[in-house]
Amino acid sequence: MTNPLLTPFKLPPFSKIQLKHIMPAITEILKDCKLTVKKVSSKEINHSWSNVVEPIDEINDRLNRIFSPINHLNLVKNNPELREIHEKVYLLISEYNTWLKQNKSLYKSYLSLKEQKNYSLLNNTQKKHLENILKDFKLSGINLEQDKRNRYREIIDRLSQLQLMYSNNLLDSTMAWEKLINNKEELSGINENILFSIYRNEKNSSQGNWILKLDFPIYYSIITYCDNRELRKEIHLAYSTRASDQGPNANKWDNTNIIDEQLYLRYELAKLLGFKSFAEKKLFEETAKEPQKVMDFLEVLLRSIDKKVNKEIVQLRNFVKKQYNVDKLHAWDFAYYSQKQKQYIYNFNDEQLRPYFPETRVLSGLFKLINRIYGINIVQRNHIDSYHPDIKFFDVFDEQEELIGGFYLDLYSRKNKCSGAWMDICTNKMRKNGKIQKPIAYIVCNFTAPDKNKIALFTHNEVITLFHEFGHCLHHILTSIEIPAISGINGIPLDIIEFPSQFMENWCWEPDLILLISGHYETNDPIPSDILYKKLQSKNYQTSLFILRQLEFSLFDLTLHYKFHPEKNKNVLEILKKIRRRISIIPYINQDRLPHSFSHIFSGGYAARYYSYLWANVLACDAYSVFKKNGIFNPEIGRSFLNNILRLGGSEDFMTMFKRFLGREPNIEALLQQYGIEINEK
Repeated sequence: MTNPLLTPFKLPPFSKIQLKHIMPAITEILKDCKLTVKKVSSKEINHSWSNVVEPIDEINDRLNRIFSPINHLNLVKNNPELREIHEKVYLLISEYNTWLKQNKSLYKSYLSLKEQKNYSLLNNTQKKHLENILKDFKLSGINLEQDKRNRYREIIDRLSQLQLMYSNNLLDSTMAWEKLINNKEELSGINENILFSIYRNEKNSSQGNWILKLDFPIYYSIITYCDNRELRKEIHLAYSTRASDQGPNANKWDNTNIIDEQLYLRYELAKLLGFKSFAEKKLFEETAKEPQKVMDFLEVLLRSIDKKVNKEIVQLRNFVKKQYNVDKLHAWDFAYYSQKQKQYIYNFNDEQLRPYFPETRVLSGLFKLINRIYGINIVQRNHIDSYHPDIKFFDVFDEQEELIGGFYLDLYSRKNKCSGAWMDICTNKMRKNGKIQKPIAYIVCNFTAPDKNKIALFTHNEVITLFHEFGHCLHHILTSIEIPAISGINGIPLDIIEFPSQFMENWCWEPDLILLISGHYETNDPIPSDILYKKLQSKNYQTSLFILRQLEFSLFDLTLHYKFHPEKNKNVLEILKKIRRRISIIPYINQDRLPHSFSHIFSGGYAARYYSYLWANVLACDAYSVFKKNGIFNPEIGRSFLNNILRLGGSEDFMTMFKRFLGREPNIEALLQQYGIEINEK
């Protein structure tokens, strides 16, 4: 029987993929990969770009095309059987990648290209690709002695296993918790859309009419809007102790030992390669270059917000005391009373905007924005093969009406779908056999599902999330680079990868853009001017506290990987508590286990680099200031950003591209202005 994963396809044949197809497909493609490596590494061939680089690029692209839908399904349609196969496949691919990067013969083949006279004939994009390849070999221990190379390989394989274990524990512990509510009064304050999404069918009403789970939209709604303080406390305890030795499911899916082992192995790995710390190793590949430079940046930002942080927390405490006679704010009170204060100050509730952001209007306005600034047209394609009825697919066309790529849109929370929001690669742009393979992306969110009338209404925060992920998507699809490893979002330093996504968020606060993306779902009336004014006025509400929270994450992550030592500075929770004692003013419960659910750094690839969100946001605000000055729909500025940033992927040094667009070095002032922090407060 034909294996759909091994049959050439432009879009994944999701409906045809069965569990039995996965392992045979991966086994066969990995066999082909190794045969290709053996062939191009042969001393009998004349090493050139076309018979070394291109064959490896093409076979690795085939591998990625086959694995991509498998990995995607594991994230959006998770089940025990698929997870088990995915783990095996993931580890096989990890082993292959390590083997590839430690293959001496292949390394010599690439190195010979650099040393040949014909090297000067390569274009700059090819040279950048070759430079990256050789650097990856070195960072994979290619020059180590054999016993150390073997140890490197063992560490990488084990780290891959630990990251999967961490992720699975977090998913299982999140899905396991639930609470049945019979009395609707216990859910006082919760929006009807959320209540509908958690309502049980009448046939199950004997077990409770509403079922609470730890999916983020539900957790956020309870912790922010629910008047029931005890319920807020209960769900906060469950959420903040996931996958740990604390809370309602203590020790069932505990990530403690997994975290400790990862830190030990990361430290050992860095030492093997000659670095003082894992942070030093990771930042060697980033624009920041050195851990201390990042520490200095974070400390500057911390000092910049200090005055506004203290002002905001005093105002909140005074408000809560005066209006509710509450003397002490607990961890489960902070979001709730912040929302109450925000509503009091601005006489406005975020839920008032929800009816004005129906999915169709938001998407239509977003696509109009992209057309106006980049000249890009986006058109929905119907009748595509998919894995769920809610999934949509869109084709992307350039100004000459040429198809240049596409993306899947998977917006809504559902059972067995991982929480959060992300963009991922389906296929990369690539030229092979004279034809261009189009870049395809996945955009995945976990918004509140459509109501009983199948109408999907977004909050403004969800709109911002959509714009964020769409920024990643555009970075991937609009690329002009035809080498997969440096096209789109590939080959980009991680501390820059969030730049185009955070850049897109800025439009969500512009009145003219809001008019494009909004309209009442029943009447199409615009948002009333007084409500819109209040929303815009609330933009900088508690912005310094938001930055402080990001600084807490960033300092914890960097300190953990910069200062960790197997004999000292190894207590993860103590490191976190020390940072919180120094900078945090938000209350935490003793059972809080942030590290156990901090998937960005223990299973998501951001280890030692969580600072990237703040680092990239400085660049995003600085770049957006050019639009702010010259018009937010300015097509000339849009084309400049497209040509100098989005189209070039990882083909050039990023700061060179950025300065070419901006005309100067970046600075922190635009970010402070965006967040309502006076420059002289630094």
